[in-house]
Amino acid sequence: MGLLRLVGMEGLYSMPVSWAHPYARAAGPHDTRMDSKMTTSVRRMLCLALVLPLVWALVAGAPAAQATPDHYKPSRGATFNDPFGGQVATYRISHKIVRTIDSVKKDHRIRIASWNFRSVGISNALIRAHKRGVSVRVIMDYGNWNPDIPNDIAKRTQAALAKGDKHRDADMTSWLKRCRGACRGDHGIAHTKFYLFDKVQKTRYVAMYGSANATLLAATIQWNDIFTLTGSPSVYEEFLGVFDQMKRDKAVKQGYLNYPHGPLDLAFYPYQGDGTKKDPVLSVLNNVRCSGATGGTGVGGHTKIRIAQTATYGKRGLALAERLAQMKRRGCNIRLVYAMFGTRVLDVLRHEAGPGGVPLTHLAYDADCNGIYDKYVHMKAMTVSGVYGKNTHAAITWNGSANWTPVSLASDEVLGLLEKRSVTRNYSKWIDYLFTHVPGAWDQGHCGSSPGTVSERAAARHVDPYALIRQDL
Repeated sequence: MGLLRLVGMEGLYSMPVSWAHPYARAAGPHDTRMDSKMTTSVRRMLCLALVLPLVWALVAGAPAAQATPDHYKPSRGATFNDPFGGQVATYRISHKIVRTIDSVKKDHRIRIASWNFRSVGISNALIRAHKRGVSVRVIMDYGNWNPDIPNDIAKRTQAALAKGDKHRDADMTSWLKRCRGACRGDHGIAHTKFYLFDKVQKTRYVAMYGSANATLLAATIQWNDIFTLTGSPSVYEEFLGVFDQMKRDKAVKQGYLNYPHGPLDLAFYPYQGDGTKKDPVLSVLNNVRCSGATGGTGVGGHTKIRIAQTATYGKRGLALAERLAQMKRRGCNIRLVYAMFGTRVLDVLRHEAGPGGVPLTHLAYDADCNGIYDKYVHMKAMTVSGVYGKNTHAAITWNGSANWTPVSLASDEVLGLLEKRSVTRNYSKWIDYLFTHVPGAWDQGHCGSSPGTVSERAAARHVDPYALIRQDL
C-alpha cells in the first residue's frame, strides 16, 4: 500500500493512499483502471483534502507535531488548594501544574524537584510532553521509591521518559532520578518542591515553588500553597542552578544560597556553609517588635503574625516556641495553624505565653476513624504585618517547603521572602480562614462507637496517630 508524504511530515500528513479520500475506495481490490478513469474534479478534491491541512498548519505557524494539548497562561502569585472545598478547590494547584505542563511546546524544558512523586495526572502530562519533544527531568527522594517502598507511578514515568533519548541532544534528554538523602547535602532529605518551565506558550521563565509535592495526596488530604514567578531569567537560572547541583546527588560545600531581588529573596538549603551560624527562623522572629505598627499594618498598633506550619519539634522547635510565647506576652497578635507539634512545644505555646496562650488551631483530622490523622495542613508559611527591624509598617511573607524541624536545615529546601503588601494580605487572609473555618464535618462524634479522640483510637489500635503526616512532611 503506497504512502502519500507531504514535505517530509508524518503522522497526520502521512497516510495510506486508500485512506486519503473516500473515492479512493470506489474500485475493487483487483481493479487497476481507477487511476486512469479518475475525473479532474476528483483529483482536485483529493489534492485539496491533502494540502489544505498542511497550509493551515503553516499559516498557524506550528506543525501538528508541536501542538500542545492546552494553551494555558499560568497566573503569577499564590495559589491555595482546599481538600474540603469541592472538586475545583481540591485540585486547584495540581490542575495548575498539569495545565502548565500541557502548554509547553516542543524543544522546551521542564524541570521538577519534588520530595515525592505519586500523581497519575502529573505523570501523564509529563509523558505527553516528552512524547511531543519536550525535555522533562524530575528529581525525587529515594525514600519514596525503593525496594521496600514501591512506587508504580514513578517507575512508569521513569521508563516512559527514557524512551527516545538516543535521538536527542544531550541537553534535551528526559529522565527521572532519585537522591539518597539530601541531593546537595551529607544528611537530610530531598524535601524541596519546585517546578520550572523555560517557556509556557508565550510566557517565559516560569518558576513555581511552595509546599505542594507532585502527589495526589497533596490535593486530596493536604492544604498546600504554591507561588508562581514569571518573566525573570535570573530567578529561573538560580532555580536551574540548584536543580543542576541536585541531579549530581553529591554534597556541596556551600549548601545555603541566598538570592536577593528587591522585594523578593530566594533561599535554598541545606543550611550549611557561610552565613549559617544562626537559626534562620529564629533570626526572623527576633527581628519582630510587637508594638508600634503604623501605616495600616498590624492590629490596633500591634504587629500581626500568621503562621501555617506542618511540623515543629525537637530542640529547635522548642526555641522557636519560646520566642513566640515571649512575643505573645509582649502584645503580638498571633494566630497559628499546625498539624504536628511536639508535646513540649505545645506546652510552651499554651501555658507560657500569658493569658489564653498563643491562639492555635490543630488542622488535622482522622476522617476514617482508624486513629491516624489523614487530613492536615501541609503549608510552611508565615506573615508579619507591623514592626520588623526599623520598619514600622512592614508587610512580609515567608513561604516555601521547610518545616520548623532540625532535619529541614540539613535538607534540600526552597524558601521565599516576599515584601509585598498584597501578597502578605493574601496569605494572612488564607491562614485566618484556616484558623477559623475548621470543616464542619470534623465532628468528634462522627466515629460512632469508636473512642472519642484520635489519641484514644490510636492507642486502641497500637498505631502512631501522626504516621501519615510523618510519611509526607
